[in-house]
Amino acid sequence: MTLRFYSKDSSLTLNNNDFNVIIQVGEDHTTKEFYAHSDVLQACSPYFRSALSSNWMVKRNNMITFSKPNVTPIVFEMILE
Repeated sequence: MTLRFYSKDSSLTLNNNDFNVIIQVGEDHTTKEFYAHSDVLQACSPYFRSALSSNWMVKRNNMITFSKPNVTPIVFEMILE
């Protein structure tokens, strides 16, 4: 099974309405949000496996938010592919 990662128009889940992670990248007018499910991120990425088990994340109302202003949306899309 090939997993494909998507940006604001979609999500990183099998069900597009079922996400619990928002990843905000970029700064100012270049900010972009990516929606994901923590299980998918942890299964596909050692980075997110560590990040989701540490203090790197902020969790409010069962939604996990990562803010990475030092990463541009273009670079983050390449990382996800």
